[in-house]
Amino acid sequence: MTIVSLIAAVALTSAKLVVGLFTGSLGLLAEAAHSALDTVASVITFFSVRVAGRPADENHPYGHGRVENLSAIIQGVLLVGTAAWILYESIQRIFFVHVEVATSFWAFAVMGTSIVVDFWRSRMLTRAARKYNSRALEADALNFRADMFSSAVVILGLSLSAYGNAVGSEGFLQRADAWAALLVGLFIIGKSGQLALRSVNILLDLAPVELQERVARAAESVPGVLGTRLVRLRESGDRKFADIVVTVPRTLSAAEAHEITERIERSVREIDPGTESVVHTEPVMSESETAVEFIHAVALGMGLRTHHERVQRTGDRLEASLHLEVDSKLTLGEAHDLARRLGAEIKAQNPDLKRVNTHIEVAEPGPGERPEVTVEHDGLVREIKREVLEAGVEAVCHEVRLYRSEEGGLDAVHVDFPSSANLGEVHIRTEAIEQALREAHPQLERVVIHAEPREGAAR
Repeated sequence: MTIVSLIAAVALTSAKLVVGLFTGSLGLLAEAAHSALDTVASVITFFSVRVAGRPADENHPYGHGRVENLSAIIQGVLLVGTAAWILYESIQRIFFVHVEVATSFWAFAVMGTSIVVDFWRSRMLTRAARKYNSRALEADALNFRADMFSSAVVILGLSLSAYGNAVGSEGFLQRADAWAALLVGLFIIGKSGQLALRSVNILLDLAPVELQERVARAAESVPGVLGTRLVRLRESGDRKFADIVVTVPRTLSAAEAHEITERIERSVREIDPGTESVVHTEPVMSESETAVEFIHAVALGMGLRTHHERVQRTGDRLEASLHLEVDSKLTLGEAHDLARRLGAEIKAQNPDLKRVNTHIEVAEPGPGERPEVTVEHDGLVREIKREVLEAGVEAVCHEVRLYRSEEGGLDAVHVDFPSSANLGEVHIRTEAIEQALREAHPQLERVVIHAEPREGAAR
């Protein structure tokens, strides 16, 4: 399309220049200069569109789209230079030098043809600019729409000059062509200034405020987002890039936080498919955070892991208890110092907690080799099943799995409970089973009671 526009610009420039020199019309010469710059602009647009279409690479991670904005600035600067010459010549002819303008049919024919061609080029480039969201093509289309207005002004000036020549007037009508050229020059300056300013704003990362507000609202509407702290937008050709910072409950897992970022990115694409988002989540305390979640979050914030967190009221104060996992290589003094600092931080963040009791234990090591040896201990399996029945907890053991660790311990018991049983009661019963098995078989390194619902279980 830019090639077709280029050919049309060359033809119009040549015609305006020839007729302008023949008639002495400054308006036509101004339009010839304007069309010449349009030719240069079309060449710039042709190459800038090709460069802007290149994909992102290692040195240009945001792509090459801003070449189009740079192209628009160059076009604006060239137009301002042309307009300055037109204004100078217009003022000379209006106030200081009288130039006879020989109007002819060809002058009107060239300018009429120019309006028709510019209308056709403007429509063609507008459709292409919308299809490809191209700033350079959009600038070209606006340029040609402006050319239609300036051509109409030149035709008006030529008409007034022709009328002045016919009636023998030596006042305004004799200088109408120069006045028309002056208007064209002023119009070019205004148009080129808007074009250049818009492109400069994009190169300086002037944020599109309306889109920025819509993106912020879309991010805040995603379930799990507590608020939006930052939305930054930048444009590069037909693409936009958004950096979004949102706050989420600090009790969320990494997978849950990632899912929220995915939802935010989808919501932004629904607003503007051409916007790519990078979402950063910041964990903060939420109003719905429970006391147990609070303790766990404080520990994670210090790089520590806890479990079995519990908060209870003792008299008129709250007390907390927890299990703190530490590295087995630490000394007791080092581990105690970690527990002390964790307790102090918990009480500092929640003054209602007056006491924090910490049980220090060694963190579970990574997965090791634990071969299953169930078939080697048939007698022990039968004993465990019998002891579960005799534990007085109304449960049936349907499976026992025994594993041997490096220390020689054995573990794992599967127990059936009624599916309608209360979960709290089931927990009490499993603890009773575990205690009974440990007392009967001290060699068991670890006992894992896996409770399963089954309608046929003991009641």
